[in-house]
Amino acid sequence: MSHKPVDPEPEAPSFGVHHQTEPYDFIDAIDRLPVGVKTARPELSIGILLWPEFPLLALAGLIDSLRHAADFGDNSQKTRCSWFIMSPEPTKPVLSSSGTSIQPDGGFRRPEDFTYIAVIGGLLRSLGTGNPAFRDYLHHAANADVPVIGICTGSFILAEEGMLDYRKAAVHPYHIQDFQKQHRAVYAETGHDFIDEGAVLTCAGGISTISLATELIRRHCGPDRATKAIHQMSVPNKIDDTAISVARAIGFTNVSDPRLRRAVFLIEQSLLKQISTAWLADQVHLSARQLTRLFHDEFGKSPQEFIRCTRLKYSSWLLKNSTESITEIALRTGFSDCAHFIRHFQKEYGCTPGYWRSR
Repeated sequence: MSHKPVDPEPEAPSFGVHHQTEPYDFIDAIDRLPVGVKTARPELSIGILLWPEFPLLALAGLIDSLRHAADFGDNSQKTRCSWFIMSPEPTKPVLSSSGTSIQPDGGFRRPEDFTYIAVIGGLLRSLGTGNPAFRDYLHHAANADVPVIGICTGSFILAEEGMLDYRKAAVHPYHIQDFQKQHRAVYAETGHDFIDEGAVLTCAGGISTISLATELIRRHCGPDRATKAIHQMSVPNKIDDTAISVARAIGFTNVSDPRLRRAVFLIEQSLLKQISTAWLADQVHLSARQLTRLFHDEFGKSPQEFIRCTRLKYSSWLLKNSTESITEIALRTGFSDCAHFIRHFQKEYGCTPGYWRSR
């Protein structure tokens, strides 16, 4: 009696399990890194205020970045980072722009309990409907020297409260015209994930919120925590010529004079262009002599010397963080040729770009 061969039972799909070994090892290696200084409270804590009809993506990007950085593995405990959604009516859910409601975690806490206070704005039609207690709380936080963050149309709210006057603000392109019409004292710009003005930060919203969150994680918890969040959320860690990439590379230049602050911002925005002192002075409504005096008083440099130093600082970062050739970096940072770049770099840093990269 013959038997018909039985087809083997098909294997269950693995859903990429075998391919995840290396990423798991990578995350485990990050989690095993020693903590620099252990504290009784999380190193980064953000109090969150939700405006009516807020965007869910902005909230999710902020919280999920903190969640991945906060604990070992994927346990989601608030060990290194914490977050708390506050409301003067904590039992009342807040309706998002998609129609999904979020339940606040509780009432207002002391601003000093947080590293930052973030307000996520809603649709423009809803900006006037937020509870006035939110605005009072933002001023309370500012008076307590707790930095405030405006996410999405949260920048409108901070501007309405006078917190952005003569400062830079990151605004979504969809809202830029409305913002500029309503808030002429604010230097509103598009093309940024976020802008840090020290006491006040602004973020365009959407996935830019992830960029903001990972930068705050890097500052307060270390680059290992930021790397973990970026890796877990599949965020590309790219190097490009956007203003935010330049700002991350050269750092934030804290300047008190609003005219000089604007000039520095324009330099950072136009790092690859040839900028004359006369053009820069015209943009900030000063004479070239007045602007030069401000630069000398603040930095001990002329505007052109400051521009060159800023380009060299960016190039030094690229040498360490990119695989581009020295010639490519020279051209990327606005130098006419490689020899010109090397000469100025050696004068500024006391070594050649090649040695800087290899040391």
